[in-house]
Amino acid sequence: MDFKIIDNSINEEHQNLIIKELLETKNFSWFFCKDITNDNNTNQKRPAFSHYFISDKKVNSSFADLVLPIVSSYTNNTIIQCRSFLQLPLNLTSSDYDTPHVDFNYPHTVYLYYVKDSDGDTLFLKDNKIIKRVTPKKGRLVIFDGSILHTAEQPKQDIRCIINFDVIKSIDSKQVK
Repeated sequence: MDFKIIDNSINEEHQNLIIKELLETKNFSWFFCKDITNDNNTNQKRPAFSHYFISDKKVNSSFADLVLPIVSSYTNNTIIQCRSFLQLPLNLTSSDYDTPHVDFNYPHTVYLYYVKDSDGDTLFLKDNKIIKRVTPKKGRLVIFDGSILHTAEQPKQDIRCIINFDVIKSIDSKQVK
């Protein structure tokens, strides 16, 4: 399984601008979701906040230009979805990680950017076993095959904020409706 981890994927000035715009101003809109993995999930209640920059290959946010430089140096393929998640620390008695999932059931690549240092590692699984873990670090970008089952540990000490890009080869974009 191929994983690419790039620290300082964008320059520090831009990393700090993203933190300022997403986490330190009142101009950015976060939307509540009952469960970080699936709002319809009745088994787990892992509340979080989300913001969609791009949905169905269409820009959905005036902040999209802020985050697009994260991947523009690494791909020129089609971004079908770009969203950010903000998780607050919780002390849970159930499983310490969210529901394992894939973002889409067709070929795609995930570009996962960590907005800030935090706890709440990203976990990659195969046959219900953790095969890799990545700790959130400001400016870190993890690139991986979207068919890999993944999830995150629930943060317990600090907020966890990520930006998730789902990308398909431009030639294959017709398969996405």
